[in-house]
Amino acid sequence: MRIQIVMRLVGQLMLIVSLTMLVPFFYGIIFEDIFISFLISTIAAASVGGLLYYYGENSRSYSLRDGFLTVGSTWILVSLFAALPFYFGGILPNFIDALFESVSGITATGASVIPDIDDIPQAYVLWRSLTNWLGGMGIIVLVLAFLKNLGADSAHLFNAEASVPRPGIVMPRIQSVALKLWKIYLIFSAICFVALLLAGMSLFDAVNMTFSIIATGGYTPNTGVAEIYANNGYIRFILITFMILAGGNFAVYYNVFQQGFKSLWEDFEYRMYLMILAIGATFVVLSLTFQSKLSVWESINMGSFMLVSMQTGSGLSFGNYDQWPPLGQMMLFTSTFFGGCSGSTTGGIKIIRFIILIKSSLIYLRKAIHPDLVQSITINGKPMPNKWVQLAQEFFFLYLTIFAISALCISATGIPFGESIQCVAGILGNVGLGFGTLGPSGSFAVLHPFAKIVCLVDMLLGRLELFTLLVLLHPDFWQGYFVKRRKKSYKIMRPVQSHRHF
Repeated sequence: MRIQIVMRLVGQLMLIVSLTMLVPFFYGIIFEDIFISFLISTIAAASVGGLLYYYGENSRSYSLRDGFLTVGSTWILVSLFAALPFYFGGILPNFIDALFESVSGITATGASVIPDIDDIPQAYVLWRSLTNWLGGMGIIVLVLAFLKNLGADSAHLFNAEASVPRPGIVMPRIQSVALKLWKIYLIFSAICFVALLLAGMSLFDAVNMTFSIIATGGYTPNTGVAEIYANNGYIRFILITFMILAGGNFAVYYNVFQQGFKSLWEDFEYRMYLMILAIGATFVVLSLTFQSKLSVWESINMGSFMLVSMQTGSGLSFGNYDQWPPLGQMMLFTSTFFGGCSGSTTGGIKIIRFIILIKSSLIYLRKAIHPDLVQSITINGKPMPNKWVQLAQEFFFLYLTIFAISALCISATGIPFGESIQCVAGILGNVGLGFGTLGPSGSFAVLHPFAKIVCLVDMLLGRLELFTLLVLLHPDFWQGYFVKRRKKSYKIMRPVQSHRHF
């Protein structure tokens, strides 16, 4: 059965990911206490991974369907097992809450249902941040960097995890791509960690904030960290810098190492990304300067920090933006839809799709005036295939449809209409911040269990670019997966002897 090929690969992925749970386990042994919940969760995840691997079947040929199924099932399984430490450890005795916390971490959303982070052991705090970091670059991209026996078709796994149309960045081997992306990810993490230490942050806080910032995740190690970066300009500058960097395309950063900084500025999407950040921050700062009691310097500090945090999906809050003027709040809300560049750790619709939609709309307007006009969309001087334009349009339609349905479902649980919309914007865009009761002074713990389930689905959909999970719901997707393949039989042909008579 073809499903066995996927089982073998998912089993490999689960075995590798299960080892990460030992990090907080050993941290607890060294610095705090023995938390057996991490060991139990590791054994459970490794056992399932081992069974899948044992009953699976090896292959070096994978289709895009296999990629979708592998990626979707891996993210779901990892989310389930990542919730077990919270559940078995009694941190979140309700399994839906534990699953919410793990999915929020793995998808780098950062929405939390833990009432007070200061009340839980540091080993669990570290696990929250580690899930952010693992999910930031992508579980599949991580594992592709180390699995060497997948063959050329492993590109389907890479594309299934991040199905963003992006021409112009092509590297010969997909495992080489994954390895290079993770090297840059590690380099950024190391630089951010050292910078935070030198700026005065404690070792534990620096580790956790690095995991969160580089992944644009949003989990913080304690409630006091917000006051630290609010009062320390150096730390605030470091956080803003790395939030912006994490929102950029990591493949473009690789080109920077190869060709210099000119390749960064030559990338049209990156320029638009910086321009949108600058315009949004300007509106927020002007709103705070003229419509609030904050000084110009406080407006610049808070406004720019929050706009960058919202658009990149980093989910860090600075001040109570629920009390900001309506224009400032509206800009923060709007920024959650943009996200960062393709190939980044951010969520949202992504800048490349907005570029495609705007350019295609302008072309359609020109064709309305000049019906015989022939013009194609180009990005960085390279033509965009029509199927990618259609993919961006379909993504935008599905995003808005899921947004509307989710907002209706959450409002049905009693959440006010406005807060429901703001909640879905933050969850589907993997931002992790809302407004009102779900804002900086609130918590997602107040949500009804049904609303939390809706958020769980939205977080996974947003992180996996919608298509990867939605395609699994189509009945035609499963055709042939559970059918036993016939073994090929070969008939031995014996040579016919010819007799010549002389």
